[in-house]
Amino acid sequence: MKNVTVFLNQILLTGICLVLLSCTQTNNDRLPDPKIQAGIAKLSGMVTDFHLKKGEEKPTITLLVPNPVTAEMGTFETSLNENGGFYFEVPVECNMTIGHINSPAFNQNLVNVGLIPGEETKIELSFDKTGQIKAKMTSSLELTSDDILNYGKMFGNFLEASDHERCYAMTPEEFSHFAIEKMMVKRIKVSISDSGLSKKGKNYFSNECKLFYLKGMLLTYRDYISLNYRNFKTKGEPDNFTAQEPNKSYYALLKSFNLNDSQYLYNDSYPVVLQSILSNETLNIPAIKDTPVKDWLKEVKTIMADLIGSDAGLFYDMLAANAYAWQFSNESQTLSDKQKENIRNYFKNEEVTKILLRKNKEIIKSEKGKTYFKTIINKTPAVPKEAMMNAIISKYKGKAVLVDFWATFCGPCMNAIKETRKVKCEMIDKNIAFVYITDVASPKKLWEANINMIGGEHYYLTKDEMNYLKKSFGFIRIPYYLVYDAKGVLKNKITAYPGTKIIQKMIEEVLP
Repeated sequence: MKNVTVFLNQILLTGICLVLLSCTQTNNDRLPDPKIQAGIAKLSGMVTDFHLKKGEEKPTITLLVPNPVTAEMGTFETSLNENGGFYFEVPVECNMTIGHINSPAFNQNLVNVGLIPGEETKIELSFDKTGQIKAKMTSSLELTSDDILNYGKMFGNFLEASDHERCYAMTPEEFSHFAIEKMMVKRIKVSISDSGLSKKGKNYFSNECKLFYLKGMLLTYRDYISLNYRNFKTKGEPDNFTAQEPNKSYYALLKSFNLNDSQYLYNDSYPVVLQSILSNETLNIPAIKDTPVKDWLKEVKTIMADLIGSDAGLFYDMLAANAYAWQFSNESQTLSDKQKENIRNYFKNEEVTKILLRKNKEIIKSEKGKTYFKTIINKTPAVPKEAMMNAIISKYKGKAVLVDFWATFCGPCMNAIKETRKVKCEMIDKNIAFVYITDVASPKKLWEANINMIGGEHYYLTKDEMNYLKKSFGFIRIPYYLVYDAKGVLKNKITAYPGTKIIQKMIEEVLP
């Protein structure tokens, strides 16, 4: 009888969860459903009342474009002209995409922009008398002014909202229900209150938060629970704690997220979730290699169908596309002739094929991975935390040093790392050390997998060591950068990625 009660409770909880996540949406609450389509989108903009002062450099403006097929964030840069105008022509992977722009010219505010292949989106940014930024956008992807301007602030609120709950004593299944129905819902509600977002904007924002929470907490269960134990363990409990590995049934939580929903194609974190599923050790999804896609998916569905509640739909096509993207980004492998044949034979939407083959050509052309710096894993200096940074920097005496504080779960960090590869390749023969610092908040196995593709000098700190450095240098968010000259003198501190041109200039100024 007890087992029956538990079973009925699980059904009830799952039903409640689905209701909470759907929020009784109607078609009027959703943006138009996007579909995969390769194309070129145009974006022109104007920052009104902008005037370049004599001797002042033109501010850089950065455009970020999510790519759900190739599982990467496209990053593009240009400079504002003397009158505050800017223009982009960028490749996109959907017939409707929401990108993001930021610039020192508008105080690094993250601004959403609609991007449509074959269409020119126009945006005008201005400031009122109180210094508040205003926006007008002309695009067939209708977003309100609040949708355009408030997303970055709201998502920042979501990231900064802490979970103040003691979860480590729960079973994995208890934790999944509690995390989804209580903590995640509470975070989203707090973040979205008084945001002014439209219903469509709230749906888009909520989807991004849910996907981010899924990847950062639920799909990294052991790391999250271990961190929760360190934060909330009671007096007398031992310092050492090993969270149990959840079994396959734990991942039935994926049903709550309806991963077949095409609305997720708008979201930055959708491919991040797909990549996390592909690399999950418990799920143990095989590498696609030269297996025909249909045969590969047959095996995948025996693992995933019960967990996501479906054996068909967008999820499986996107998972297959992301399996090839994983090969591109994590193994630096181009497509074999057999893989190209398999791709052409499987995808009914030829646009997916076009995008994957286009990416393959880019990798061949750039010879990705061959010119990256060697990856060196350093032992943390055996010094007090107060002397930690000096001990690290002293190792590179005679060289300029760029220090990058990052984390595996930080999308902007990973995108910035990809962008700095261009700088690294141009400075192979220069006296410059690229130093990357993270801590235990980044799962060790995932950290080890990522750094092989990053290159440079790497340090993995404890939570206390990282917290001291954050307090010492006065930063909260990452990525965060320090630039040292060859004498070990700190010359620059930078919050958020400022763009390739600025980073390169700062390095060149301190090269010996």
